[in-house]
Amino acid sequence: MQVKLALLADYANVTAEGKLNILGIFDRISVNEIPAVHPQMHLILRLEAHPAERDRSHNVEIRLYDPDGQTVFEVKGDVVPQGGVGQTIATNQILTLNNLQLSKSGGYTFVVLVNNDLKSEVPLGVELDTAAFQPPVGGDISIH
Repeated sequence: MQVKLALLADYANVTAEGKLNILGIFDRISVNEIPAVHPQMHLILRLEAHPAERDRSHNVEIRLYDPDGQTVFEVKGDVVPQGGVGQTIATNQILTLNNLQLSKSGGYTFVVLVNNDLKSEVPLGVELDTAAFQPPVGGDISIH
C-alpha cells in the first residue's frame, strides 16, 4: 500500500460519489504566542493498494513529532482495501485534529507508516508572529 497524497488543510470531505474536496492547503502556521493551540486542521491521505493487497488488513499509523523529535501524538488503525479484482484500489482518509497543542515553534513532522514502513512525511512549520508584538512605527508606548 502506498501513500499517493498527504497534506494538511483547513477542511476536507469526501462526496457520496467519492470525490475528495480540499480547502486551504498549508504547511506552516503563525501563532501569537507559544505554547499555542491550533483550533482545527485536517490531515488528508490518499492510499492506494495493489490488486494483490485487496481484502488484506494493513496497519496505518500516524505520528506527529515536535521540533525536538518528541512524539506529540500517535494514532493507529487498520485499513482493508476493497475493490474490483485486478484494479488498483484507492481510499481517502481524513484525520481531523481539534485543539492541537503546539508547545514550541519550529518544524513539526507528521509521519505516515503502513505496516511499520515509513510511507510519507508531512511538514508543519510553526512560526511565532513577532509582528503582533511590535509597537507601531513612530509610536510611543506608555504603561501606567
